[in-house]
Amino acid sequence: MTQHYSVVVEREDNGSFSAWVAGLPGVYAAADTAAVAKRAIRAALTAHLEALTELGRTPAPNASVLVLRYDTGGKHKRPRLQFVGLGSLLGRHKSPAKAAAARRNGARGGRPRTLAASRTA
Repeated sequence: MTQHYSVVVEREDNGSFSAWVAGLPGVYAAADTAAVAKRAIRAALTAHLEALTELGRTPAPNASVLVLRYDTGGKHKRPRLQFVGLGSLLGRHKSPAKAAAARRNGARGGRPRTLAASRTA
């Protein structure tokens, strides 16, 4: 069984980095660099999961990842916050024209046939 854990790595005011696992209180790491903080949080989570296994308990993270986008310009006159999917963090988005074309082409998407191709079919 595969489980996913949401990890937050953030830069502190003093320049150090903190990492913590959402939904698992006490699983925390801090370091001078982000890379070291990532290694440390991996080790902390591994130790936490091994301890739970030894106690006969199953890990059950109780967190979900949500992303709030803060729009300050565009067609809206005032800034607004909007929940968006995780794909937006990865840079996946469709332009309005591409989204409209996908709707026109149906659920499977694809390119519309040209007139020459439809005559020979």
